Amino acid sequence: MTDTSSTVRSLRRVFRESIVARDLAEPLASFDDTTELDTLREFMLDRPLSVLGIRHKGVVTGLLHQDQIDDRPISEQMLPLAEVAVVETTTPVQQVVGLLDETSFVLVSTLGQPVGVIMRGDLEKPPMRMWLFGTITLFEMSITRVLQQAFPSDAWRELLSPTRIEKAEQLQAERVRRNQQVQLVDCLQLSDKGQLFAKSDKLRELFWNRSRNEIRRIVKELESLRNNLAHSQPYTQENWNAILRLAGSLDGFLSNQTEYVATDSLQPYERDDIR
Repeated sequence: MTDTSSTVRSLRRVFRESIVARDLAEPLASFDDTTELDTLREFMLDRPLSVLGIRHKGVVTGLLHQDQIDDRPISEQMLPLAEVAVVETTTPVQQVVGLLDETSFVLVSTLGQPVGVIMRGDLEKPPMRMWLFGTITLFEMSITRVLQQAFPSDAWRELLSPTRIEKAEQLQAERVRRNQQVQLVDCLQLSDKGQLFAKSDKLRELFWNRSRNEIRRIVKELESLRNNLAHSQPYTQENWNAILRLAGSLDGFLSNQTEYVATDSLQPYERDDIR
Protein backbone atom coordinates (compact mmCIF):
# COMPACT_ATOMS: atom_id res chain seq x y z
CA MET A 1 0.00 0.00 0.00
CA THR A 2 1.20 3.50 -0.78
CA ASP A 3 1.53 5.74 2.24
CA THR A 4 -0.56 8.74 1.18
CA SER A 5 0.85 11.18 3.71
CA SER A 6 4.41 10.10 2.86
CA THR A 7 4.03 10.59 -0.89
CA VAL A 8 2.36 13.96 -0.52
CA ARG A 9 5.19 15.06 1.77
CA SER A 10 7.71 13.89 -0.83
CA LEU A 11 6.04 15.90 -3.58
CA ARG A 12 5.73 18.97 -1.39
CA ARG A 13 9.41 18.74 -0.55
CA VAL A 14 10.33 18.64 -4.26
CA PHE A 15 8.09 21.50 -5.37
CA ARG A 16 8.13 23.71 -2.28
CA GLU A 17 11.66 23.27 -0.96
CA SER A 18 14.01 22.22 -3.77
CA ILE A 19 13.60 25.45 -5.80
CA VAL A 20 13.18 28.58 -3.70
CA ALA A 21 13.71 32.34 -3.80
CA ARG A 22 17.51 32.20 -3.50
CA ASP A 23 17.67 30.14 -6.71
CA LEU A 24 16.16 33.02 -8.71
CA ALA A 25 17.63 36.08 -7.00
CA GLU A 26 20.34 38.38 -8.27
CA PRO A 27 22.67 40.08 -5.75
CA LEU A 28 21.38 43.42 -4.50
CA ALA A 29 24.00 46.13 -5.03
CA SER A 30 23.95 48.87 -2.38
CA PHE A 31 25.53 52.28 -1.73
CA ASP A 32 25.75 54.62 1.24
CA ASP A 33 23.10 57.35 1.38
CA THR A 34 25.89 59.94 1.08
CA THR A 35 26.85 58.80 -2.45
CA GLU A 36 26.48 61.32 -5.27
CA LEU A 37 23.34 60.80 -7.38
CA ASP A 38 25.34 60.93 -10.61
CA THR A 39 27.46 58.02 -9.36
CA LEU A 40 24.34 55.97 -8.66
CA ARG A 41 22.82 56.76 -12.04
CA GLU A 42 26.00 55.82 -13.87
CA PHE A 43 26.36 52.58 -11.91
CA MET A 44 22.77 51.50 -12.62
CA LEU A 45 23.01 52.30 -16.32
CA ASP A 46 26.35 50.53 -16.78
CA ARG A 47 25.23 47.21 -15.28
CA PRO A 48 22.25 47.72 -16.02
CA LEU A 49 20.31 47.55 -12.75
CA SER A 50 16.73 48.55 -12.05
CA VAL A 51 16.96 48.49 -8.25
CA LEU A 52 19.69 49.64 -5.90
CA GLY A 53 19.91 49.32 -2.12
CA ILE A 54 20.66 52.42 -0.02
CA ARG A 55 22.66 52.00 3.18
CA HIS A 56 22.56 54.17 6.29
CA LYS A 57 25.36 53.48 8.78
CA GLY A 58 26.11 50.20 7.01
CA VAL A 59 22.54 48.88 6.99
CA VAL A 60 20.24 48.80 3.94
CA THR A 61 17.24 50.95 4.87
CA GLY A 62 15.72 51.74 1.48
CA LEU A 63 15.83 51.43 -2.29
CA LEU A 64 16.16 53.50 -5.41
CA HIS A 65 14.45 52.47 -8.65
CA GLN A 66 16.19 53.53 -11.85
CA ASP A 67 12.99 54.80 -13.47
CA GLN A 68 12.11 56.99 -10.49
CA ILE A 69 15.38 58.75 -9.61
CA ASP A 70 15.16 62.55 -9.52
CA ASP A 71 17.39 65.34 -8.20
CA ARG A 72 16.22 65.34 -4.60
CA PRO A 73 18.54 64.13 -1.81
CA ILE A 74 18.67 60.32 -1.62
CA SER A 75 17.08 60.23 1.82
CA GLU A 76 14.02 62.08 0.49
CA GLN A 77 13.37 59.95 -2.58
CA MET A 78 14.40 56.44 -1.57
CA LEU A 79 11.68 53.86 -1.01
CA PRO A 80 11.64 52.57 2.61
CA LEU A 81 11.99 48.82 3.06
CA ALA A 82 8.67 48.78 4.90
CA GLU A 83 6.96 49.56 1.59
CA VAL A 84 8.72 46.80 -0.39
CA ALA A 85 7.86 43.11 -0.80
CA VAL A 86 10.53 41.11 1.05
CA VAL A 87 10.83 37.30 1.31
CA GLU A 88 13.28 34.93 2.95
CA THR A 89 15.82 33.01 0.87
CA THR A 90 13.84 29.77 1.44
CA THR A 91 10.46 31.15 0.32
CA PRO A 92 8.76 28.79 -2.20
CA VAL A 93 8.73 30.14 -5.74
CA GLN A 94 4.94 30.08 -6.04
CA GLN A 95 4.76 32.75 -3.33
CA VAL A 96 7.33 34.81 -5.22
CA VAL A 97 5.21 34.55 -8.38
CA GLY A 98 2.16 35.83 -6.50
CA LEU A 99 4.09 38.85 -5.24
CA LEU A 100 5.51 39.62 -8.68
CA ASP A 101 1.96 39.89 -9.96
CA GLU A 102 1.50 42.87 -7.63
CA THR A 103 4.92 44.53 -7.81
CA SER A 104 7.81 44.82 -10.27
CA PHE A 105 10.40 43.29 -7.93
CA VAL A 106 10.80 41.29 -4.73
CA LEU A 107 13.69 41.57 -2.29
CA VAL A 108 15.29 38.45 -0.82
CA SER A 109 16.45 38.74 2.77
CA THR A 110 18.72 36.80 5.10
CA LEU A 111 19.33 37.60 8.77
CA GLY A 112 16.99 40.57 8.45
CA GLN A 113 18.90 42.27 5.63
CA PRO A 114 18.02 42.29 1.90
CA VAL A 115 20.78 40.58 -0.07
CA GLY A 116 19.07 39.87 -3.39
CA VAL A 117 16.35 40.99 -5.75
CA ILE A 118 13.99 39.05 -8.04
CA MET A 119 12.27 40.58 -11.07
CA ARG A 120 9.95 38.91 -13.56
CA GLY A 121 12.84 38.39 -15.95
CA ASP A 122 14.54 36.21 -13.34
CA LEU A 123 11.71 33.69 -13.75
CA GLU A 124 13.35 32.75 -17.06
CA LYS A 125 16.22 31.05 -15.20
CA PRO A 126 16.72 27.26 -15.52
CA PRO A 127 15.47 26.43 -11.98
CA MET A 128 12.14 28.14 -12.67
CA ARG A 129 11.87 26.52 -16.09
CA MET A 130 12.24 23.10 -14.44
CA TRP A 131 9.71 24.00 -11.75
CA LEU A 132 7.13 25.14 -14.31
CA PHE A 133 7.60 22.09 -16.53
CA GLY A 134 7.15 19.82 -13.52
CA THR A 135 4.04 21.68 -12.40
CA ILE A 136 2.47 21.41 -15.86
CA THR A 137 3.19 17.68 -15.71
CA LEU A 138 1.36 17.47 -12.37
CA PHE A 139 -1.58 19.32 -13.91
CA GLU A 140 -1.79 16.92 -16.84
CA MET A 141 -1.46 13.90 -14.58
CA SER A 142 -4.32 15.26 -12.47
CA ILE A 143 -6.77 15.59 -15.34
CA THR A 144 -5.65 12.27 -16.87
CA ARG A 145 -6.41 10.55 -13.58
CA VAL A 146 -9.89 12.07 -13.49
CA LEU A 147 -10.57 11.05 -17.10
CA GLN A 148 -9.49 7.46 -16.42
CA GLN A 149 -11.95 7.22 -13.56
CA ALA A 150 -14.81 9.08 -15.25
CA PHE A 151 -14.61 7.24 -18.59
CA PRO A 152 -13.89 3.52 -18.07
CA SER A 153 -13.15 1.49 -21.21
CA ASP A 154 -12.30 4.67 -23.13
CA ALA A 155 -15.91 5.87 -23.11
CA TRP A 156 -14.58 9.37 -23.80
CA ARG A 157 -14.22 8.42 -27.49
CA GLU A 158 -17.69 9.73 -28.29
CA LEU A 159 -16.64 13.24 -27.20
CA LEU A 160 -13.61 13.54 -29.52
CA SER A 161 -13.36 13.70 -33.28
CA PRO A 162 -12.19 10.60 -35.21
CA THR A 163 -9.08 12.52 -36.25
CA ARG A 164 -8.00 13.17 -32.66
CA ILE A 165 -8.70 9.55 -31.69
CA GLU A 166 -6.67 8.30 -34.65
CA LYS A 167 -3.73 10.48 -33.57
CA ALA A 168 -3.86 8.97 -30.09
CA GLU A 169 -4.07 5.43 -31.47
CA GLN A 170 -1.03 6.03 -33.68
CA LEU A 171 0.96 7.27 -30.69
CA GLN A 172 -0.17 4.32 -28.58
CA ALA A 173 0.88 1.88 -31.32
CA GLU A 174 4.31 3.50 -31.50
CA ARG A 175 4.75 3.25 -27.75
CA VAL A 176 3.67 -0.38 -27.75
CA ARG A 177 6.25 -1.02 -30.48
CA ARG A 178 8.81 0.38 -28.03
CA ASN A 179 7.55 -1.98 -25.31
CA GLN A 180 5.80 0.82 -23.41
CA GLN A 181 2.46 -0.23 -21.96
CA VAL A 182 0.18 2.80 -21.90
CA GLN A 183 -3.55 3.41 -21.97
CA LEU A 184 -5.08 5.25 -24.90
CA VAL A 185 -6.02 8.21 -22.68
CA ASP A 186 -2.32 8.67 -21.89
CA CYS A 187 -1.67 9.24 -25.60
CA LEU A 188 -4.11 12.13 -25.94
CA GLN A 189 -2.71 15.63 -26.31
CA LEU A 190 -3.22 18.05 -23.45
CA SER A 191 -5.66 20.00 -25.64
CA ASP A 192 -7.68 16.80 -26.19
CA LYS A 193 -7.94 16.23 -22.45
CA GLY A 194 -9.04 19.82 -22.01
CA GLN A 195 -11.73 19.29 -24.64
CA LEU A 196 -13.08 16.29 -22.73
CA PHE A 197 -13.39 18.39 -19.59
CA ALA A 198 -14.98 21.23 -21.51
CA LYS A 199 -17.59 18.97 -23.10
CA SER A 200 -18.54 17.10 -19.94
CA ASP A 201 -20.98 18.99 -17.72
CA LYS A 202 -20.44 16.43 -14.97
CA LEU A 203 -16.66 16.80 -14.91
CA ARG A 204 -16.87 20.59 -14.96
CA GLU A 205 -19.33 20.52 -12.07
CA LEU A 206 -17.25 18.11 -9.97
CA PHE A 207 -13.65 19.05 -10.75
CA TRP A 208 -13.30 22.26 -12.72
CA ASN A 209 -15.94 24.90 -12.12
CA ARG A 210 -15.29 26.91 -15.28
CA SER A 211 -17.14 27.53 -18.53
CA ARG A 212 -16.30 25.48 -21.62
CA ASN A 213 -14.60 28.40 -23.32
CA GLU A 214 -12.59 29.25 -20.21
CA ILE A 215 -11.30 25.69 -19.88
CA ARG A 216 -10.25 25.69 -23.53
CA ARG A 217 -8.48 29.02 -23.04
CA ILE A 218 -6.66 27.86 -19.90
CA VAL A 219 -5.43 24.66 -21.54
CA LYS A 220 -4.30 26.59 -24.61
CA GLU A 221 -2.30 28.95 -22.37
CA LEU A 222 -0.66 26.01 -20.59
CA GLU A 223 0.24 24.37 -23.89
CA SER A 224 1.79 27.63 -25.07
CA LEU A 225 3.86 27.86 -21.89
CA ARG A 226 5.01 24.26 -22.18
CA ASN A 227 6.01 24.77 -25.80
CA ASN A 228 8.05 27.85 -24.90
CA LEU A 229 9.71 25.95 -22.06
CA ALA A 230 10.53 22.97 -24.28
CA HIS A 231 12.08 25.17 -26.95
CA SER A 232 13.97 27.48 -24.56
CA GLN A 233 11.91 30.50 -25.60
CA PRO A 234 11.05 33.54 -23.41
CA TYR A 235 7.72 33.12 -21.65
CA THR A 236 7.17 35.44 -18.70
CA GLN A 237 5.41 38.12 -20.73
CA GLU A 238 3.44 35.92 -23.10
CA ASN A 239 2.51 33.26 -20.54
CA TRP A 240 2.16 35.24 -17.31
CA ASN A 241 -1.46 34.19 -16.71
CA ALA A 242 -0.52 30.53 -17.05
CA ILE A 243 2.39 30.95 -14.62
CA LEU A 244 0.08 32.59 -12.08
CA ARG A 245 -2.47 29.81 -12.47
CA LEU A 246 0.12 27.08 -11.94
CA ALA A 247 1.55 28.80 -8.87
CA GLY A 248 -1.89 29.25 -7.35
CA SER A 249 -3.02 25.68 -8.05
CA LEU A 250 0.13 23.77 -7.05
CA ASP A 251 -1.16 22.51 -3.69
CA GLY A 252 -4.24 21.08 -5.39
CA PHE A 253 -2.10 19.23 -7.94
CA LEU A 254 0.13 17.84 -5.19
CA SER A 255 -2.75 16.37 -3.21
CA ASN A 256 -4.01 14.46 -6.27
CA GLN A 257 -0.81 12.67 -7.22
CA THR A 258 -0.27 10.06 -4.52
CA GLU A 259 -0.57 7.00 -6.77
CA TYR A 260 2.01 8.34 -9.22
CA VAL A 261 4.85 8.59 -6.71
CA ALA A 262 6.56 5.70 -4.98
CA THR A 263 6.38 5.43 -1.23
CA ASP A 264 9.22 7.21 0.57
CA SER A 265 12.25 5.05 -0.22
CA LEU A 266 13.47 5.35 3.37
CA GLN A 267 10.31 3.74 4.72
CA PRO A 268 11.01 0.15 5.81
CA TYR A 269 9.28 -2.76 4.05
CA GLU A 270 6.30 -4.30 5.75
CA ARG A 271 6.02 -8.09 5.75
CA ASP A 272 2.92 -7.93 3.54
CA ASP A 273 4.87 -5.95 0.93
CA ILE A 274 7.12 -8.95 0.23
CA ARG A 275 5.77 -11.53 -2.20
